[in-house]
Amino acid sequence: MQIRYKSIKHERIEDAPFVGALVCSIDCNIGCKGCFNDSLKNEKIKCKTEHEILDEIQQDSFNEGLILAGLEWSLQANELIALTSEALNRNMPVIIYTGYSIDSFIVRVPEIRNLYGELYIKHGAFDETQLSDNHFTYGVKLASLNQKIELIEDIVCSL
Repeated sequence: MQIRYKSIKHERIEDAPFVGALVCSIDCNIGCKGCFNDSLKNEKIKCKTEHEILDEIQQDSFNEGLILAGLEWSLQANELIALTSEALNRNMPVIIYTGYSIDSFIVRVPEIRNLYGELYIKHGAFDETQLSDNHFTYGVKLASLNQKIELIEDIVCSL
């Protein structure tokens, strides 16, 4: 499948509980006030298959996993599932950032409940009224207190 994305940034240490490559999606319509990713919308859209993207990521020996962040991947649900499934098939950990609540995210991407492996979901829109310098989950600093990171297996069990 062709995956549309804006950029790939290797060896990210602050965005996940592992070192990974951050792949940025193509758009976001949430409209968080003060969003620091808004300028990414102006970048050129690129296309590669999930295999090509993950091959590139794995060529960098420091990358342990896949970080799907920067804009909103749930707007590309089929591409999100294809990329996440292939990464998990390769035994790579994955974290998906969404500005939606976990319930809204799962409504948008219901297939996510059927994936198995080390899969984290960071959920909650950036809220500049709840800024924090010491809000951490799984060793990841979250920008605002309303944000949370959970393993998909814990989310599915609680539904």
